[in-house]
Amino acid sequence: MSQVDFWYVRFPDGRILRAASTAVLRQELSARRIPLGSTVRRSPSDEWVSLEWTQEFADVVEELMARDRPSFAPTTALGTPPIAPSSSRSANATAHHSATVGSRLDPARLHLVGMRGCLDELLAALDSALAPKKLLLGLIAGLLLGALLLLERTAWFTHPAHGPAVAGVLLAGCFLVFEGLIALLTRLTYIELARLRPARWREVFDEAERLMLWVGVSKLIVWGTVGGLVVLLRWLPYWLDPGTEGVWSTSQQLLAGSVLALAMFVEVLVWPVFVFWWLLPPLLVVEGGTVWSSLWQWLILLRRHLGQVFLYQAMAIALGVLVTTPFLLGIAPLFLPAFSPPEALQGVAHGTRCLLLGLACAPLLTYWITSNVFIYLNLRYGADNRH
Repeated sequence: MSQVDFWYVRFPDGRILRAASTAVLRQELSARRIPLGSTVRRSPSDEWVSLEWTQEFADVVEELMARDRPSFAPTTALGTPPIAPSSSRSANATAHHSATVGSRLDPARLHLVGMRGCLDELLAALDSALAPKKLLLGLIAGLLLGALLLLERTAWFTHPAHGPAVAGVLLAGCFLVFEGLIALLTRLTYIELARLRPARWREVFDEAERLMLWVGVSKLIVWGTVGGLVVLLRWLPYWLDPGTEGVWSTSQQLLAGSVLALAMFVEVLVWPVFVFWWLLPPLLVVEGGTVWSSLWQWLILLRRHLGQVFLYQAMAIALGVLVTTPFLLGIAPLFLPAFSPPEALQGVAHGTRCLLLGLACAPLLTYWITSNVFIYLNLRYGADNRH
């Protein structure tokens, strides 16, 4: 066996050993002599990677985790599971701590959605989003967005002749700020999760320009397509309108009404795609493919896990709003009519409000981008979703 096949294994307690080959390590892993929470690497110069994210051992880890899942327990004549003598709970503890209604639900039998697992992932994402480096990026982006709002009130931007140019400059500025924040935060989060250590700035900015380009192109493709479809759906009833040539006939009104109702239903189904797009940046970072291959994988992911994606992102939005609300409430009095500085200082007050609003929204932006990295990795590489 060549030396290239050596593996270094780091146990959760910090101990490090060397396996002679991939086959030996797989055998030891199957025998449960190596904890599933261990990390591996080929050489001392490589980064530590978890076993379940290593191609050579992912199937073994999945099989072992499947064995550890509780199977259907036999029931007594009364329909309740028997008490196992090897249970870790004593009868005395059971008497004082009775099981809750939720603890009696069997996810496999009742086909539960799994909101507990989703919430655990999103709370972990929130914990990760509060890291200093991520908050720093979010605060910088918030300040830049606030500065763009402030520029809107400057003399050049308020000139009537500069209307289209003003809109173009502001949209381009917001677009660049968002794409930069998405690219850097997504890459930073993935490096931390994949290498199990804090990311270095050099690693975060590596290929950042390319990633920003792919993220921007994918957004234009997805959002442009969905936006065009929404415009088409809203235009269809007018296309059936007889106009000034005559009044609606019964058949025309029935047809146009049916088309309008159908278009409204389709539009409701289409709007969430704007939110689903946020899974594309993690896919671009993790898989490292082109925009077209990433779009294809994104569509496959939505086809397989559409319900989970909707649930994940709905809960992420709710949790993000919950976290951001205290910051918004803190600056809300400054936007009320009761706060009225002198007329000569109105510009300063407006600029300060814009900057504070950007800073208050920074935690929401940071958490939303970070949470989508967790969502994608869990859907794509989770033990229950590996393909």
